[in-house]
Amino acid sequence: MSWTPPRDATPLRDLPPHVRLLAWPALNRQGAVPGVSVDVPPELAAAPPSLACYSGAVGVRFHPPTAPGPAPEPEELLTSAESDGPLAEPLRLVGTLAVWDEVVRAGGVYGGNIYLASEHSVAALLRTAHDAEPPTADRLAELLEQLHALELLYRFPVAYKFRGKHGLERQCRINGWGRLLFRLLDAAPTNPYGLGDARRRLAEHVHAHREVYRRGVIAASAAEDDSGARIWSDIHAEQPVPVLI
Repeated sequence: MSWTPPRDATPLRDLPPHVRLLAWPALNRQGAVPGVSVDVPPELAAAPPSLACYSGAVGVRFHPPTAPGPAPEPEELLTSAESDGPLAEPLRLVGTLAVWDEVVRAGGVYGGNIYLASEHSVAALLRTAHDAEPPTADRLAELLEQLHALELLYRFPVAYKFRGKHGLERQCRINGWGRLLFRLLDAAPTNPYGLGDARRRLAEHVHAHREVYRRGVIAASAAEDDSGARIWSDIHAEQPVPVLI
């Protein structure tokens, strides 16, 4: 007999991508956001959380967190004080990726949306933005895969024209749903994720290394399918946070 979520549950994949993040603590077995219940198929209970993030069988229910009354608006939950702890890890990462995108454009490096060249690049970005050690490599890769599954960022193997062969690295960048989530955070009365300091640090970083990043962007713009490892190694050699376009 196949498993189905309760009748009053909404399939995770039917929610707007930024609202799906409210299921993240439960999917990672780290408690739950008050007012949110998540129903996971038994076969996914012990699987990596990223698999549940992809699943159409996961159900989400919104209900009054304590006393009887109307269920809270999901977008309000994303920026509520009660969500600061349960959602801190993914919100800090989404916010930092959005700030980086913003700072790269404001600094005249690239007018579009910039890709981080690998998980190593994301770790370097977090280290630069927050002056603290990022999650372990395995944890960061899983977290990025979860955010990709929830459709808050793009993540895929590094384009052939940059590397010349397949590798384990995944380039990634924030997408429009991730930027929407960041705008909600940025407009909230309080923001406990250090994004104001991150914006300042990253602006200073881009100002100090602007020409290095510009050379990499120009090289990436000119890359063709036979460019391969030359482009990849050039970017890695010069840029503190390797980027692609």
